[in-house]
Amino acid sequence: MSEGRPVVTNSGPVIALAVVGQLDLLGALYSSVLIPGAVWSEVTEAGARRPGAHQLASASWVERVDVDPPPDRLLTEELGAGEAEAITLAVRRGARLLLLDDRRARRIAEIAYGLCVKGAAGILVAAKRRGLIAAVRPLLEAMRIHSYHVSQRLIDSACREVGQM
Repeated sequence: MSEGRPVVTNSGPVIALAVVGQLDLLGALYSSVLIPGAVWSEVTEAGARRPGAHQLASASWVERVDVDPPPDRLLTEELGAGEAEAITLAVRRGARLLLLDDRRARRIAEIAYGLCVKGAAGILVAAKRRGLIAAVRPLLEAMRIHSYHVSQRLIDSACREVGQM
């Protein structure tokens, strides 16, 4: 994986990390993250009420990118605007990683486009391995408490990966 290739994010991991006060992990792990215009709008222009809206707008590690030409119509018919733009931007920029939680969008990104995908749990695992956080389980459980869908199976799997049962 080339460090010179970008990381692209969808709104899911941004919101999930923001609800547990860990949005800055993206900047610490990846130093620069591209966010497509539709995703930016989903997070920041929803009356600035979405978790992470203010932090994202002032983060030095994020770069908003308009996706032009727009994603393929077939992709936008299958997914939301944010997911479609995130996948399209990742493909067009040769991203080394796409940050994405939605299961259907992940499958499309991995199988149809050959992208390397990581979700909020994977980001926390990477942060734990780098010593940026003390534990994964409390953060994943806090995401769940804040109504972010995280299955028990995913929590257990992420914790096993970092030796925290």
